[in-house]
This record gives sequence, C-alpha cells and structure tokens, in this order.
Amino acid sequence: MVKRALPPLKTLRAFEAAARLANFTAAADELSITHSAVSQQIRLLEDYLAQPLFAREARGVVLLPHARDYFLEVQACLDRISTATLTLKSPGAPRILRVCTTPSLAMKWLIPRLADFQDWEPGVEVQLSTVNSRFIEQANASNDVVILRAPLQRPEHTCVRFLDDYLLPVASPRFIERQGFRKPADCLGRPLLQVQGCMDDWPHWFGLAGLQVPSQLPGPVFDHHFLSAQAAMNDLGVALAPWCLVEDDIQSGRLQPLFEQPRLTGAGLYALYKTDNPVTTTAKRFVDWLHAATQKDVQA
Repeated sequence: MVKRALPPLKTLRAFEAAARLANFTAAADELSITHSAVSQQIRLLEDYLAQPLFAREARGVVLLPHARDYFLEVQACLDRISTATLTLKSPGAPRILRVCTTPSLAMKWLIPRLADFQDWEPGVEVQLSTVNSRFIEQANASNDVVILRAPLQRPEHTCVRFLDDYLLPVASPRFIERQGFRKPADCLGRPLLQVQGCMDDWPHWFGLAGLQVPSQLPGPVFDHHFLSAQAAMNDLGVALAPWCLVEDDIQSGRLQPLFEQPRLTGAGLYALYKTDNPVTTTAKRFVDWLHAATQKDVQA
C-alpha cells in the first residue's frame, strides 16, 4: 500500500480558513486560536510543500494562483469529513446537500420550488449559496450541485441539461397599455432594459423579427436579468428576459409578454454534480427532481 502524503491536519484547517477569508486574523477568530498560531501553521504547510501559498498584503493575504486548485481540493475534503462525521454522530439527522447557483436563478426559479423538493426528498436539507454569474464557473469544489446557464466540464463531475429556455420581451401591464405595442418594431424608441454581458440579445431578437438594428442599442443596463425584470415591473421599460426567471411574475400578472413570437433561444439550465463521492446519490436525486420540476412547469 502506498503511504499517503498528508500534511498535518491542523495546517490544512488553518490554510483553508485563511484562503477562504483572505485574512489570518479572521481565520484565527474562526478557529479560536491566535494570529501567530495561524501564521505558524501556514509556515509549516509551506515548508512541507516547499513553496509559498499566499502573498502577504497590508489588508490581508491573497492566495497565489498555483495554490488555488489545492485550496479547492482541501476545502472539499474538509467538507466531506465534516459531513461524514455529522452523519456518523447523528444517523437520523437530515443529509446535507450543498447547492450553488446565481442570485437570479436562486431567487426567481429555485427557491419558489424548493418546498416541492422537500416533499420529494424529506430526508435532505438543501444548503443554498449564490455566486455572481460572471464567477459561477469557478464555484468551489465544496458544492455538491452547481446550477448554471451553460454546460461546464470539470474532472470527476457530470453535467446535464435539465431545462430548455427562451427569452421574450416583457413589461408591466400598465406600461404596455400606456405605450401601445402592436408589432416588434414598436419596441424601438421605447426604453429597452439590457443586461451586462448580454448586450447582443436585443439585436438578435430584432433580427429574428426581421428588423435590422444597430449592434448596440440605447437603454439602461443592469447587472442581472432579475434586476431588469424588476425594472420592467416598475414601468421603466421593456426587458428581454429568460422565461424561467419571469414565469411566476407573468402568471401573477406583474409582467406581461409583448409578443408570443419571436422567441430568442436561451442558454438553458444545467446541473453540475460530483460523479463519485458520498453525496452523489443524493445529488442525482436532486437532479432527477430538477427534471421533474421542469416537466411540471411545462404541464402547468
């Protein structure tokens, strides 16, 4: 049997906390030890690995690029040890499933449906976290399932598409009645609500409608689709929004589609989960539920 190359566990705990918090003092507070003890543990680990792990700065520390993957693996392993320990100590306690997605998907799609998952799998507790859409692909390895709007390949993970999506123009009923919209060309000259990183969506939608427009159109720009949808609800203009984020608002009457066609094909939704670890079975059950939830939406 090959001997495991394992540094002292204390050094890994200090390293994980310091890297996650980007501060030795904050790591010391979390671990209930002194700042100097954290520094000593980090030095021991750096000596063991024969390379530095952090850049020391005035306001804290920054994980060096070559140590990023090591941090993700250490964090995931410590999380698995914690989960296994809790399961052994309290065998009747709920299984923990760590799910990460963007704030817009969490707020507008996942959270309104989570109660249904609790009925589907009552022995599982979902711990939900969010990451900005620009960084979702870097969501750390401690998450059991990552829900995102593009396929992602990651070693020892499976990525499946569970929802087809499309974008359509929506506005508040008051705005539509006040402005009057009879054809897609009527959108020109009205405030077009746009989303950073998706500035070509409106030109593509107009192209599907047979209209040639500039590649850049005027209008307010928001960080997230759910912010542009909220602005549309507040009569600020027309949002080109993914159906999955505005379905509930349309059903409740807060938003109304301007036209049924054209529909701009969206990115869809994907679930990324670990292929072989202690929670893989639970993660697969969660992905099965995601498929079932989307089918329920279609049937409704």
